[in-house]
Amino acid sequence: MAQMEQEGAAAKPSKKPLIILVLAVILSLAAGAGGMFFFMKQQLPHEIEAACAEPPLPVITTLYTELSKPLIVNFPQGASIRLVKITLALSAENEATIAILKKNEPMLLNNLLMLISAQDTGSLKTHEGKIALRNAIFDDVTAMLEKISPGAEIKEVFFTSFIMQ
Repeated sequence: MAQMEQEGAAAKPSKKPLIILVLAVILSLAAGAGGMFFFMKQQLPHEIEAACAEPPLPVITTLYTELSKPLIVNFPQGASIRLVKITLALSAENEATIAILKKNEPMLLNNLLMLISAQDTGSLKTHEGKIALRNAIFDDVTAMLEKISPGAEIKEVFFTSFIMQ
């Protein structure tokens, strides 16, 4: 019986090479997974930055045009101001609006002269009065542009000179 056990033991192959092979496969898979983990970890911040980065804002060009003539308004006798001379500049986003303003400048000058002459001279002396006049000019020019060309619009009105006597 002892001899049978020895024969069975001799016929059984050793498990040592199989264990080494399995460990080598597991070790190589672990090394590959670890390498991939570190590679992806380095790439992740760049991808997050790219995903979180705001898209570039569109470039908005602002074009300016200054009225060719200053607006000069005489106020009646007894008013605290006798004369106002205002030079205006207007801003727009496109060349088409600037072209419309230049083409219709006589009508624009007429409307603005009427608007300024209707102002209270006392209010023109204050900062708030000048801002109110600028807003009124903006509204008047916007209304005129809406009648002439519905898509055209100005962005802002600027006083380039404001002289009172």
